[in-house]
Parts: sequence; C-alpha cells; structure tokens
Amino acid sequence: MYLVFGAVMAYSALVMLRRMHASEEAPVPEDALADRLALHGSYWDESTGREVSYRVTRPLAGLGLMYVAGTVSGMLGIGSGALKVPAMDLTMRLPLKVSTATSNFMIGVTAAASAGVYFARGHIDPFIAGPVCVGVTLGAWLGSRHLMARVNASWLRALFVGVLLWVAFEMLRKGWSS
Repeated sequence: MYLVFGAVMAYSALVMLRRMHASEEAPVPEDALADRLALHGSYWDESTGREVSYRVTRPLAGLGLMYVAGTVSGMLGIGSGALKVPAMDLTMRLPLKVSTATSNFMIGVTAAASAGVYFARGHIDPFIAGPVCVGVTLGAWLGSRHLMARVNASWLRALFVGVLLWVAFEMLRKGWSS
C-alpha cells in the first residue's frame, strides 16, 4: 500500500510541476452540475493585487477523489491534504490557493468529527493533544491570514510539489523497508 501511495504522490507532484508555468486562468470546461450547485467563485489575491475568478469542473470526480483521499488517509495514518489538494487542483481545476484553503477546512471538520470518537475510546492523550492543537491552530491562522495572502501562487505550487515529493519518498521508503 505504501508503494502504491508513494507512486501516486510522485505522479501527482510531477503533474503539478508540469502545470507550474501554466496560467491559472486557462479555460476550464463547463460543467452543468458545478453550474447548478454554484461552485464557482472568486477571491482577492493580495500578492497580485487583483480579484481572481475561478470556475469548477468535474465535481463528481472530485467527490470520488475526496472519498479515496479520506480512505487512504485513514488506512495509512497520514494527512489527506497531500491527496486532496492535487485532486482539487488537477481534477476540479481550482486555483491552488482555493484548493489549499478548502483542504484545510475539510481536514479541520473531519478531525473535529473523529476526535470525539477517539477521545471516548481513550486513544487521545489530552496532555499531548492539547499543545499540538494550540500549535496547529496558531500555525493555520498565521499561514492562512498572513502568509497565504502574500505568497505568489507559483511559489506556493513549488513548495507544495516539494512537500508531495517528500511524502512520496517517505512512503516509498516505508514500502521498500517493510
């Protein structure tokens, strides 16, 4: 499983790397379901000083990939952001800043939903989880409020590709050593 996951992460990183210089404003195919659900939007990009409008495509493929991301994340004990962000970026054609913010929100909701179950089972040590939660919350706030707004999307993509390659390497290493 680790080898398959590592290969998928490496492939996602390479595809995202190929899109590094592609315009975020490349035409996105129309999608009737995305139109009906009003999934399109816009955001103010402080790094470019302009509003970025985007269209969503293939929401059902995105739904399927989010299911797979959650399942694999639960099986391997890793964060699903490494799967969700490329899925939204490459499949649904969301801008990378929107993909990362959406992934962060989804991970927070799913973590909050499952935390009670794990806590009730005695699988969470509150003396460890408490400081970790504080640190993660402060880091997420700082990153989303102060850094993400000022970071160029190309630099963010390069950073994310690096993280994906690192995750791929670690998963492949785990798979080969077991």
